[in-house]
Amino acid sequence: MTELSKNDILNYFEEINRRLAKKNKTGEIVIAGGAALTVVFNARDATHDIDAIFAPPGDMREIIKSMAEDYNLHDDWFNDGVKGFVTDKMNFTPILSYSNLSVSNVDARGLLAMKLTSARDNTKDMDDSIFLMKHLEIRSEKELFEIIEKYTHPKQQSVRSRFFTQEAYFRYQRDIVAK
Repeated sequence: MTELSKNDILNYFEEINRRLAKKNKTGEIVIAGGAALTVVFNARDATHDIDAIFAPPGDMREIIKSMAEDYNLHDDWFNDGVKGFVTDKMNFTPILSYSNLSVSNVDARGLLAMKLTSARDNTKDMDDSIFLMKHLEIRSEKELFEIIEKYTHPKQQSVRSRFFTQEAYFRYQRDIVAK
């Protein structure tokens, strides 16, 4: 699977803008996950895919599919699988504005809540969570659970995510003490 660098992602946004302009359409993208951590927070050099919500869905899906073919990208290089984790409680920050495309990101607190509640093993979620805790200067485990409570729905707050959050906070504290 090809990794997408910050420059790759920015170039693809420009291409999406060009293709929207050709159709005389406008679009919106809100990035989350690894793409936001790569583009906005410079926490990573690259990501495997762009997790986002976008509109208009029909035009965007058509453009994304044609770009996958044109640039030899995997089928889910740009996907909206994150839509189940983005809530109306989250804040979006505008980051880029093109002629026919605006791009925002889920803010750091919302991203942290998403990472902690997804609680996926064998991903970068743990490292991403610790990075975001450092970025936000989290002071207590209680603060983490308040963020989760504020930005996610109760159905996302599982026993697994609770244990994941506790482990992430433990590792975060260990990293802080080690420095």
